[in-house]
Order: sequence, then structure tokens, then C-alpha cells
Amino acid sequence: MRNNFMFYLVKLEEYVRVDPFKFNIPLKQAILETLREKYVGVYDKELGYIVTVLDAPEIDDEGFLIPGDGGVRVRVVADLISYIPYPGDISDGLVEEITEAGAKIRVGPMTGVLHISQVFDGDYAVYDSKRGALIGKNTQKVLQINDMVRVRITSISTRNEARESRLMLTCRQPGLGKIEWIRHQELKPSQ
Repeated sequence: MRNNFMFYLVKLEEYVRVDPFKFNIPLKQAILETLREKYVGVYDKELGYIVTVLDAPEIDDEGFLIPGDGGVRVRVVADLISYIPYPGDISDGLVEEITEAGAKIRVGPMTGVLHISQVFDGDYAVYDSKRGALIGKNTQKVLQINDMVRVRITSISTRNEARESRLMLTCRQPGLGKIEWIRHQELKPSQ
């Protein structure tokens, strides 16, 4: 069984190419800049979504050159913070956008799609264009921009660019949905 955390400290070992225009700054700074340019904001199937490059605690003293390339390659071990979502994970998110198709939810550093059919457990959602909200047909519950929701990740559509990667989400089970609805349900006396 996995832990409940989606953020991980990841050790990455690779040969980093330092461009010649960075030769005038300290090597560690040049390597960190290069790693951040390459990885931050990228989704990698093994590493997940790279949030930041923290440090490069191991840097070889000597690098090597490839003929015809002015850059030097140096072996580095770097510490990254990575966000790794898995299908089945439960997470809280922020509603960023509402459309007739459903809602876009910010879950950690990624965007998730909550289809209109997945918004309510036991009810149907109707899009109200005047309010920019999804409303439960029977319950009259309202979901709108800036609401906090608890969702389950059903699948992950990955691309190399994190902006193109999407989480598919659902609220169709007990304990999920707008945080306000969950709290209200918890306060109800058991029947």
C-alpha cells in the first residue's frame, strides 16, 4: 500500500551539459540553472511532474567534451521535488474553471478534468451559464469557481509537457465533492 503523499524527494543521476555561455558562473549554479530549465514543469513517466530542483549535492570534479560541441558534460546527482499522482488517489483541489462540459480542478501542480457526469454522487449536474456554475438537478447543490473539492483520480493522460498532461477525476462516491458538502454530511446525525 502506498503512502498518502503525492510529493516525493527524487534523486536523479545524469550527465548534465553545461553550455559555454555559462562557463563564467560557478559550476554548481550553472548546473542547477541547466537542470531547472530542462526539468521544472515537465511531466516524466518515471519521475512524475517536476516541481523544482532543490540541489545538486554531488558534482564530479571533471567533465568531458564531445568533439564539435562546445559544452562540457558533468556527472551530477540532483535532488528534485516531484509530484506523482496515481489512479485511485484521493486529493483536494481548487475549481479553476466551469464549463458546460464540467470543471477544471487544480490538484497539486496539475490540472484535472471533472466531467459534468462525475460531479455529483446520486444527482445530475446542470450547467448554469449565468452563474458560471454546475448545479445539482435534484439537490440544488452548487459548484463554482474557487470552491475546494475532494476528488479521486480515475486516470492520468500524460504528455511530456505538464501543461498538456491531465488528470481525469470523479466525485461520484461518498466522501467526495465540494468540501462544504462533505462537512455538512459529516454533521448530519446518523439515521
